Amino acid sequence: MDIIKIENVKKQFKQGENVVEALRGVSFSIQEAEFAALVGPSGSGKTTLLNIIGGLDSLTEGKVEVDSEDL
Repeated sequence: MDIIKIENVKKQFKQGENVVEALRGVSFSIQEAEFAALVGPSGSGKTTLLNIIGGLDSLTEGKVEVDSEDL
């Protein structure tokens, strides 16, 4: 069973007149009792993705499920 399921997640921010793409096409799932780590360089979208999974931020496109519930 998928505890967390991420499908084609995209997150864009407006910065003045520019649009910044923080996440593009992110997809993965984490199974029950599975251990996962989110790693990457500074500015790669790790915190943005965790904020979306935690319900603290919204996504621009895609689908996020936690315990089979859409966020």
